Amino acid sequence: MKSMAMDFEMDEQKEIKKEGLSEYFLYTIEGTETIPNTWSKRLPSFDTDEIPVVNLYKFEEDRYGPQVIRYLSFKNDDDHELGDTPIPGGGMKVYRTVDDIQHLSYEGQSSFKYIPVGEEVELNLGPVADVIVEPKLMDEKTDNYRFDTKGNINGWDEIRTFKLDIKNTRDLPVRIEIKRNFGTNAWDIKNPGDAGKYYEKVDLDTVKYTLTLEPESEQTLEYELTTHQGTRAEDWTRKNQN
Repeated sequence: MKSMAMDFEMDEQKEIKKEGLSEYFLYTIEGTETIPNTWSKRLPSFDTDEIPVVNLYKFEEDRYGPQVIRYLSFKNDDDHELGDTPIPGGGMKVYRTVDDIQHLSYEGQSSFKYIPVGEEVELNLGPVADVIVEPKLMDEKTDNYRFDTKGNINGWDEIRTFKLDIKNTRDLPVRIEIKRNFGTNAWDIKNPGDAGKYYEKVDLDTVKYTLTLEPESEQTLEYELTTHQGTRAEDWTRKNQN
């Protein structure tokens, strides 16, 4: 019984006092710790339950390749049961309950840096196999040719039609953000059907579609992209500057 009591005392969480020093925090740990040479040791900083988080699945071929990446985000503030002090950098593993008797399923893990009070953090949990985005080139043509004084083509439009097949094989709804990068700022886009409801221009050469898929469902979006080349790009620039 004496040995068991000693083990309990060793495993008992120690109090950590936190004091603000300008933009830094000083962490004082009660008692003493023995750390062997060249070793390191981590201690729990705080314990809180039911932090509201946002799940977002992201697809961006130029950045992630063909896989969908899962992100988890929250804010270090009162609304998220946090906000008392900055959160020291560390690692986080994510699990979810899968049945009524609280069995857990591993969802992913991520490391993060120091999070100041009031700052939002977005954690990359890695690629997933149960949410799928498959972009397909359905049609491609050129049009609106321009010619120089010698009769050579010096401007044209490339018109491509893409289809995005999106599948959610999970038993939960998922929110997904799909980014498409064009590699030029001289472009126009048409979003027929439902695509227009989810569309948003991000910057000069990037757009995104953000939508929520119900459990075990799929959806298809289409868009027509026109990119202007050569003197057609010059025409487009002049038109959009006026």
